[in-house]
Amino acid sequence: MTHYFGFVPSEKLKALITEAEQVVESNESVDYYPYRDALTHQTARDLIDNLLVGLVDTIPNPERQAAMRKVIGTVEKATDTLLNILLGKENNEEVLPSFHFLRDRATFIDNDGIKRIGFQLSDKDAMTIDKGFAAITPEHTDMKTFKTALETMNEETLTHFVSRYAETLKLGMIKRKSVPVAKAAIDKGMSMALNKLLPDLPDTSLNRLANYYRPFIVKKPE
Repeated sequence: MTHYFGFVPSEKLKALITEAEQVVESNESVDYYPYRDALTHQTARDLIDNLLVGLVDTIPNPERQAAMRKVIGTVEKATDTLLNILLGKENNEEVLPSFHFLRDRATFIDNDGIKRIGFQLSDKDAMTIDKGFAAITPEHTDMKTFKTALETMNEETLTHFVSRYAETLKLGMIKRKSVPVAKAAIDKGMSMALNKLLPDLPDTSLNRLANYYRPFIVKKPE
C-alpha cells in the first residue's frame, strides 16, 4: 500500500486550478504569476480550513472553541505574511516550476477517482500515523501515540507545502532565509492548537477527532 495525505479541494480552489491549467496549456501571452499567486493563497486557505477550522466543531467546550479560533487566526496571519513575502511579479518561465509542483507533486487521484490536494507519505510517517489513529477506539485511547501521529502529519504537510514548494520559487538570499523562520511560526501555531485541543478531551471527543482526520489518509494499492 502507498499512503497519501490529502483532502478534496474547495469549489473555489477547483476553479482556480482549472483556470491556471487552461492559461498555461493554451500558451496565452499573459502573465502567469497572478494565477500562481491566487492558487497558492487558496491552497493555503484550504489547508488551514481542513487541518484547523474543521476541528472547532469537534470541541465540546465553548471556551476551548474560542481559544482554538484565536490560534487559527495566528496561523492564518503567519501564513499570509509568508506568502506576501515570497510571492510577487516574475516572468512566466520563472513561474512554471511552481505550477508544475502544484500540478504534479501536490495533487493525486484517490481510490474513487477524485483529485485531492496532497502528497505521498513516506513509509515511516505512514506507519506512525496509522499507529496513532489505531490508538483511538471507542474501547481504548492512547493520547500520546495519537498526538505523535497528528504532529507527524502536520509537520510533513508544512514541510511539503512550505519548504518544498518554496524551492520552486525564485528567491533572493533574504527571502530564502525567511522561509524556515515563517515555517517555524506556523508550526508553533499548529502545535498550540494541538496542545489546547487534546488535553482533558473525553474519549468520545478524541474518537470524533480521530474520525475527522482519518479520511485525510488515503491508502492506494501499489
